[in-house]
Amino acid sequence: MKTLLRGAATLLTAALLCFNLFYELAPNLVVGPEKKFAFAAAFAVLLRIALFCGIPEAQRQRRRRLYMQLLLYYYMWVLANVLFFDNAFGRGFTTHATLEAINLEPLRTIKNYLLAYGYGNISLRLVILNLAGNLIAFAPMGVFLPAVFRWQRSIFFFTATLTLAITAVEVAQVYTGTGSCDIDDLILNLAGALIVYIICRVTPLCHRICSITPRPKKE
Repeated sequence: MKTLLRGAATLLTAALLCFNLFYELAPNLVVGPEKKFAFAAAFAVLLRIALFCGIPEAQRQRRRRLYMQLLLYYYMWVLANVLFFDNAFGRGFTTHATLEAINLEPLRTIKNYLLAYGYGNISLRLVILNLAGNLIAFAPMGVFLPAVFRWQRSIFFFTATLTLAITAVEVAQVYTGTGSCDIDDLILNLAGALIVYIICRVTPLCHRICSITPRPKKE
């Protein structure tokens, strides 16, 4: 019975991924944040059943790392889609960059959003989508990177990796015309990831995360 359930979950996971790809990349469809979370939650649950249902404890260790790796790959695809291709976030390639798309003044964009909301010029949803959304965008990296890569458990390497990755994304968005290069995005993206990283390091979650990719035992 458990083998049958595991097989059904595997097929459903593959079907969900195919539908998710089609639904996200179809030019006339807009997939909002709520639907993205629903797809991600369904993928995580089905994948867990497919990998762990009826599996003896002795075989689970290797599968825990595989599970986290697959979740990381799925998350990176969703993130790349949001940053470069997603209709819901107004993405679309153009052929040149403009200076107006670059902001190197810290906190200017954050302040402008808050002022615009205070004057009633924009909705609360737009403020949350842009500010809280930037905090959340890279936050899962605070779990995935330390879980999959042992060297990412150093806050120095973790911070350096995320800073370089986010900076590369910001520059790429300007040159592809899919977004702006904004230092406030870097600040919010990095802050969200570091908050999750620190929470995981100072709570019992640290032991569980480190156990996914344990250090080799010394002989």
